[in-house]
Amino acid sequence: METIISSNVKSIYKMGVFKRSFIIWLTFQAILFLTFGIAFYFNPDAWNTISEAAYTITSLNNSIFRSFLAIVGNNLILFSLIIIGNMFVRFGVITPGLLILLIQGIIIGYVAGSNSFEFPFASVAEANFQYLRVGLWETTAYALICAVTMTKTLHIADSFPAKQWTAVRKLREINFSIAERIIVLISVLLLITAGYIEAIDIASI
Repeated sequence: METIISSNVKSIYKMGVFKRSFIIWLTFQAILFLTFGIAFYFNPDAWNTISEAAYTITSLNNSIFRSFLAIVGNNLILFSLIIIGNMFVRFGVITPGLLILLIQGIIIGYVAGSNSFEFPFASVAEANFQYLRVGLWETTAYALICAVTMTKTLHIADSFPAKQWTAVRKLREINFSIAERIIVLISVLLLITAGYIEAIDIASI
């Protein structure tokens, strides 16, 4: 069973970037919503005790541009960690970038399912609507950049811990195809768009 799973994961590295991006994105969304469902099941009261005070906080002094820079800056940290994690090292089929993406999916799903945001949502429907407005673009950006860079690893070992490197490349040897560059551009634009929409939302609270 383990061999079959490993073989299937290895095949992802050989796929075209568009197909690989879709599979990574779909898997990430599945993990996120599965975690959301589990957190929601074990925290039902989190959706029944929403404080109205959360919706009376004013943000008249908030600058959309300042909020935008803060949001995008924070998101770029995770964005960069996924890239670095993917490109630095790979053990078998696992890279630190993939693990970061997995952990992020679990964290987002848990926080959403337990309604633990700074400004809790009044209902699941409202939470899902906000996810479609902002979160979907942001998480898609993470998944796409992960899918592009996971095949660009500089140091590759067959196992963890690494007994020896089966492949070692220099940074200048890493090339991105036109399709990969397009996906990188799309991921950056999605991250910026998500930051702008969220900044507008914060300024209007």
